[in-house]
Amino acid sequence: MKLLELLESLGEMPAEVWLMPPVVILALMAAIGWLRRALLLRDYRAIAARTGLTVAPKIINSSEIRGTFRGRELVMHIVSRQRQTLRKRWTRVIVTMRNPESVGLRMWPQDGFDKLVMLAGATEVVVGDDEFDRRFVIQSRDDKVIAKMFAGNRELRALLLRSKVDSVHVLGTTLHVHYARSERDPSHAELLFTAATSLADAIDAIVPDYTPEIIRTR
Repeated sequence: MKLLELLESLGEMPAEVWLMPPVVILALMAAIGWLRRALLLRDYRAIAARTGLTVAPKIINSSEIRGTFRGRELVMHIVSRQRQTLRKRWTRVIVTMRNPESVGLRMWPQDGFDKLVMLAGATEVVVGDDEFDRRFVIQSRDDKVIAKMFAGNRELRALLLRSKVDSVHVLGTTLHVHYARSERDPSHAELLFTAATSLADAIDAIVPDYTPEIIRTR
C-alpha cells in the first residue's frame, strides 16, 4: 500500500521536476568543459610566454598557439590520437617550410608489426644510428637524400629523440609533427618546437644528389 501511495505522489508532481536531472547533468558537463578549456588556455599562455608566440583562443575548434619561432611560422593545437594509444588527445605542430626539392618523408615509431613487415621484404630508410633506427620507421621516395640528411646531423637526431616526437609527415611545404599527449609543459614545448623547426631547416637545406650523366661519343 505504501508503494502505491508513493507512486501516486510521484505522479502528482509537476512535470518540471522530471526535467531537473537532465538539466543538472548538462550544467555539470558544461562546467567541466569550461574548466578544462580554462586550464588549457592557462597552460597555453605559459607556453606562449616561454616561446615568444601567441595564443589564439577558440570555442568550437581547438585553441592554438601560433606565431614565428626560430624564423618559421608555427602552429600548435590538439588533435585526436593518430594511432592506438591510451591517450586520446595528441598535439600537432605544423611548421611552414620551402622544401625546394619537394622531398617526401614519413616517420613513425617502430613496433613489432613493422619488424615483421621489414622481415617480409619491405624497405625503410636506414640512418646508421642504432638508437634512431630502432626508434623510427622512416619512409621516403627520396631515400638517399633523407638518409644523408639524418646521418649528417647528429644534433637533429638527438632533438627528435629527446623531444619524444611520435610521428612526422611532410605535406608539400608544411611539416606535421605529432606528440602523443596534450602538450602542457612550457620547457618541453620549447624543445618540441626546436626539434620541429630544426627538421624543417634540414629539409630546406637538402642538396639534390644528382649523378651526372656521362655521354660518350665514338
